[in-house]
Amino acid sequence: MVTIKDISKASGYSITTVSKALNNYSDISDRTKEKILHLCDEMGYIPNLSARSLVIKKSYTIGIIFEEVTGVGLQHPLFSKILESFKSTVERSGYDIMFLSKSMGQENGSYLEHSKRKQVEAILVLCGDSNSSDLQDLYKSTIPTAVIDYNLASVCNITSNNRQGVYDAVKYLKDLGHTKIGNIYGGLYLEIGRLRKDFFDEIIEKLDLPANEEHYASGEFFSKENGYNAMKKILEAEDQPTAVFCASDTLAIGAIQAIHENGKSVPEDYSIIGFDGIDIGQMITPRLTTIRQDTDRMGKIAANQILNMINDKNFRRTNETIMVDTQLITGESTRILR
Repeated sequence: MVTIKDISKASGYSITTVSKALNNYSDISDRTKEKILHLCDEMGYIPNLSARSLVIKKSYTIGIIFEEVTGVGLQHPLFSKILESFKSTVERSGYDIMFLSKSMGQENGSYLEHSKRKQVEAILVLCGDSNSSDLQDLYKSTIPTAVIDYNLASVCNITSNNRQGVYDAVKYLKDLGHTKIGNIYGGLYLEIGRLRKDFFDEIIEKLDLPANEEHYASGEFFSKENGYNAMKKILEAEDQPTAVFCASDTLAIGAIQAIHENGKSVPEDYSIIGFDGIDIGQMITPRLTTIRQDTDRMGKIAANQILNMINDKNFRRTNETIMVDTQLITGESTRILR
């Protein structure tokens, strides 16, 4: 078995420097860390986490709280991508991940209680409602915590620049000649649903576009079925929109299905634009125009923020929000209005 001593000898760095690289210490350069970690991969170094935990009283485990409202679980097209990026990043620093729930076997309790039982060193929260009462005690604790797609006091928040993404979508439709733009939005009790709806309303006004409530419908849980039902409602309006902005790609896919079943087509009769940039949106016909979230970067940022918090001996909870830029992906579901 390859040891730290072997890595030290092969790299020319001291055992202390190799150890610091493996534990993501901040007092060595990123270039040195990268070189050592690359060599570890090449030589097949596997950290002995059990022995290391006993010596330094660290579990080398990060807890994951994963809840989403659509019921698809780990198949969630956005959260799963973020989690994949997060997992690969923390694993390079010798950490495992562990999914946490409020109930484990016969033991009932809060997320905080289970986090303490399992001795996790930090927690990543990916939830539809990250501000639920079940999580409040956790946010007040001393456990380093990062949250995806939410803005909460005293925790690290990683989110996409939703305002810019919505603006780019609506402005793109306007530039194509559309003025009657509908909106299928997510549940307003969810922050991401509320934010994208508020930004849409704000941007419609900013771009001097008319607002018509008949062109708006709730997509509730961001599912394909919700998008289908919301578009069916919009299709009942006397004065029809020429384009619809959907707060997620799954909503957009459902909307396209409803349009086709109504004897209309996309983009000839309706231009549809989504939000998220999930893989399936680029596989359907017509290929979806969308606002892509950089899930790989979001996962890496969350991982590095958590590793930095773990290694900071003077760690104190602070409110920090890191926004990641989105990107407009033009597909075949939108057209110039002539």
